[in-house]
Amino acid sequence: MRKFCPQVVIENFFEPCILYLLLKKPSYGYEISKNLLRHCECQVNVGNLYKGLNRLVTQGYATKQTVDSSLGPTRVVYEITDSGKEYLKGWIDNLKKQQKTISKLIINYQQIT
Repeated sequence: MRKFCPQVVIENFFEPCILYLLLKKPSYGYEISKNLLRHCECQVNVGNLYKGLNRLVTQGYATKQTVDSSLGPTRVVYEITDSGKEYLKGWIDNLKKQQKTISKLIINYQQIT
């Protein structure tokens, strides 16, 4: 039994965050990693980031393309697909429902404390 849960964790939450970032613009791994923290307050280690990106590509929610870079080695640029946009919309719809449930618990708790 868990005695204390200091942080609510939603499994694979960083995946819809990645899709959100790719919706804004195609991007490469390092840039995605920086922007996850900046725009989504989501931190993920590099190994899990690339596993997640590969899972999104395999499932057809994103594509990847190798492009030359004038700043260094070639980069793999990821882009959201139409299927990824629908998947992200589903995540957002479900997160809105969860937000209502969580907010209700917080409000009810605050009323009795």
